[in-house]
Amino acid sequence: MENNKIYCAVFKKAEEGGYTVTFPDLPGCITEGDTLEESYKNAKEALGLYLDGLDPIPEPSKYQDISKTVGNNIVLLIDAGNSSDIVSFKKSNFPQYFETALKNKGFTKYQVAQILGVDKAYIGRIAKGDRSPSVEMAKRIATLLEIDWRAFYATI
Repeated sequence: MENNKIYCAVFKKAEEGGYTVTFPDLPGCITEGDTLEESYKNAKEALGLYLDGLDPIPEPSKYQDISKTVGNNIVLLIDAGNSSDIVSFKKSNFPQYFETALKNKGFTKYQVAQILGVDKAYIGRIAKGDRSPSVEMAKRIATLLEIDWRAFYATI
Protein backbone atom coordinates (compact mmCIF):
# COMPACT_ATOMS: atom_id res chain seq x y z
CA MET A 1 0.00 0.00 0.00
CA GLU A 2 1.27 3.46 -0.84
CA ASN A 3 -0.37 6.30 1.08
CA ASN A 4 0.97 9.82 1.55
CA LYS A 5 -1.22 10.80 4.51
CA ILE A 6 0.33 11.74 7.82
CA TYR A 7 -1.51 10.88 11.04
CA CYS A 8 -1.10 12.05 14.61
CA ALA A 9 -0.10 9.34 17.05
CA VAL A 10 -0.52 9.86 20.80
CA PHE A 11 2.20 8.27 22.95
CA LYS A 12 1.07 7.77 26.54
CA LYS A 13 3.57 6.70 29.18
CA ALA A 14 2.31 3.44 30.69
CA GLU A 15 2.36 3.00 34.48
CA GLU A 16 4.21 -0.29 34.13
CA GLY A 17 6.76 1.31 31.79
CA GLY A 18 6.92 1.82 28.06
CA TYR A 19 4.36 3.60 25.92
CA THR A 20 0.89 2.92 24.57
CA VAL A 21 0.24 4.47 21.17
CA THR A 22 -3.19 5.37 19.78
CA PHE A 23 -4.33 7.18 16.65
CA PRO A 24 -7.25 9.53 17.39
CA ASP A 25 -8.40 9.37 13.74
CA LEU A 26 -8.30 5.56 13.60
CA PRO A 27 -10.40 3.82 16.26
CA GLY A 28 -8.86 0.52 17.32
CA CYS A 29 -5.41 1.27 15.89
CA ILE A 30 -3.35 0.73 19.05
CA THR A 31 0.18 -0.50 19.71
CA GLU A 32 2.84 -0.25 22.37
CA GLY A 33 6.55 -0.53 23.02
CA ASP A 34 9.09 -0.61 25.83
CA THR A 35 10.84 2.56 24.64
CA LEU A 36 9.78 5.62 22.69
CA GLU A 37 11.86 4.43 19.73
CA GLU A 38 10.29 0.95 19.76
CA SER A 39 6.82 2.45 20.18
CA TYR A 40 7.41 4.72 17.19
CA LYS A 41 8.49 1.80 14.98
CA ASN A 42 5.50 -0.23 16.13
CA ALA A 43 3.16 2.71 15.48
CA LYS A 44 4.50 3.02 11.93
CA GLU A 45 3.83 -0.67 11.34
CA ALA A 46 0.41 -0.59 13.02
CA LEU A 47 -0.65 2.38 10.91
CA GLY A 48 0.35 0.62 7.69
CA LEU A 49 -1.48 -2.57 8.66
CA TYR A 50 -4.58 -0.68 9.77
CA LEU A 51 -4.86 1.28 6.54
CA ASP A 52 -3.95 -1.63 4.25
CA GLY A 53 -6.99 -2.39 2.15
CA LEU A 54 -9.15 0.21 3.92
CA ASP A 55 -11.36 2.11 1.51
CA PRO A 56 -11.88 5.01 1.80
CA ILE A 57 -8.79 6.07 3.76
CA PRO A 58 -9.84 8.46 6.57
CA GLU A 59 -8.59 12.05 6.44
CA PRO A 60 -6.08 12.87 9.18
CA SER A 61 -6.83 15.58 11.74
CA LYS A 62 -4.59 18.60 12.09
CA TYR A 63 -1.70 18.33 14.53
CA GLN A 64 -2.83 21.48 16.34
CA ASP A 65 -6.31 20.03 16.94
CA ILE A 66 -4.98 16.78 18.38
CA SER A 67 -2.14 18.29 20.44
CA LYS A 68 -4.61 20.52 22.32
CA THR A 69 -6.50 17.47 23.63
CA VAL A 70 -3.79 15.10 24.87
CA GLY A 71 -2.48 16.76 28.03
CA ASN A 72 1.08 15.76 28.86
CA ASN A 73 1.19 12.93 26.34
CA ILE A 74 3.51 13.07 23.33
CA VAL A 75 2.03 13.66 19.87
CA LEU A 76 4.15 12.62 16.88
CA LEU A 77 3.27 12.62 13.20
CA ILE A 78 3.55 9.33 11.36
CA ASP A 79 3.61 9.00 7.59
CA ALA A 80 1.34 6.25 6.35
CA GLY A 81 3.47 5.72 3.26
CA ASN A 82 6.21 3.18 2.77
CA SER A 83 7.78 2.28 6.14
CA SER A 84 11.29 2.17 4.69
CA ASP A 85 11.53 5.95 5.23
CA ILE A 86 11.80 5.56 9.01
CA VAL A 87 14.86 3.80 10.33
CA SER A 88 14.23 4.78 13.93
CA PHE A 89 13.03 7.66 16.05
CA LYS A 90 15.86 9.29 17.95
CA LYS A 91 15.24 12.79 19.19
CA SER A 92 18.83 13.36 20.33
CA ASN A 93 20.26 13.84 16.81
CA PHE A 94 17.86 16.57 15.74
CA PRO A 95 19.10 19.57 17.80
CA GLN A 96 22.62 19.28 16.38
CA TYR A 97 21.23 18.93 12.83
CA PHE A 98 19.02 22.00 13.33
CA GLU A 99 21.88 24.09 14.77
CA THR A 100 24.10 23.11 11.83
CA ALA A 101 21.38 24.13 9.37
CA LEU A 102 20.99 27.51 11.12
CA LYS A 103 24.74 28.07 11.02
CA ASN A 104 24.99 27.07 7.35
CA LYS A 105 22.31 29.61 6.41
CA GLY A 106 23.59 32.29 8.80
CA PHE A 107 20.33 32.55 10.77
CA THR A 108 19.55 32.67 14.45
CA LYS A 109 16.44 31.02 15.90
CA TYR A 110 15.09 34.52 16.50
CA GLN A 111 15.53 35.44 12.82
CA VAL A 112 13.82 32.22 11.72
CA ALA A 113 10.90 33.00 14.04
CA GLN A 114 10.65 36.55 12.67
CA ILE A 115 10.79 35.45 9.04
CA LEU A 116 8.14 32.78 9.59
CA GLY A 117 5.97 34.99 11.80
CA VAL A 118 5.97 32.65 14.80
CA ASP A 119 7.01 32.89 18.43
CA LYS A 120 10.74 32.54 19.18
CA ALA A 121 9.98 30.11 22.02
CA TYR A 122 8.15 27.85 19.55
CA ILE A 123 11.20 27.70 17.27
CA GLY A 124 13.36 27.14 20.36
CA ARG A 125 11.31 24.10 21.41
CA ILE A 126 11.51 22.71 17.88
CA ALA A 127 15.27 23.32 17.78
CA LYS A 128 15.76 21.45 21.08
CA GLY A 129 13.70 18.51 19.82
CA ASP A 130 11.06 19.12 22.51
CA ARG A 131 8.32 19.75 20.00
CA SER A 132 7.48 18.47 16.55
CA PRO A 133 6.12 21.12 14.20
CA SER A 134 3.10 20.58 12.01
CA VAL A 135 3.97 19.25 8.57
CA GLU A 136 3.17 22.66 7.08
CA MET A 137 5.53 24.41 9.51
CA ALA A 138 8.22 21.75 9.03
CA LYS A 139 8.07 22.40 5.28
CA ARG A 140 8.27 26.17 5.81
CA ILE A 141 11.28 25.87 8.11
CA ALA A 142 12.92 23.33 5.79
CA THR A 143 12.48 25.61 2.79
CA LEU A 144 14.05 28.51 4.67
CA LEU A 145 17.00 26.42 5.92
CA GLU A 146 17.27 24.31 2.75
CA ILE A 147 16.91 20.99 4.58
CA ASP A 148 14.64 17.96 4.16
CA TRP A 149 11.37 18.61 6.06
CA ARG A 150 11.16 14.92 7.04
CA ALA A 151 14.18 15.44 9.30
CA PHE A 152 11.76 16.80 11.90
CA TYR A 153 10.21 13.34 12.26
CA ALA A 154 12.99 10.86 11.48
CA THR A 155 16.51 10.03 12.48
CA ILE A 156 19.01 12.07 10.57
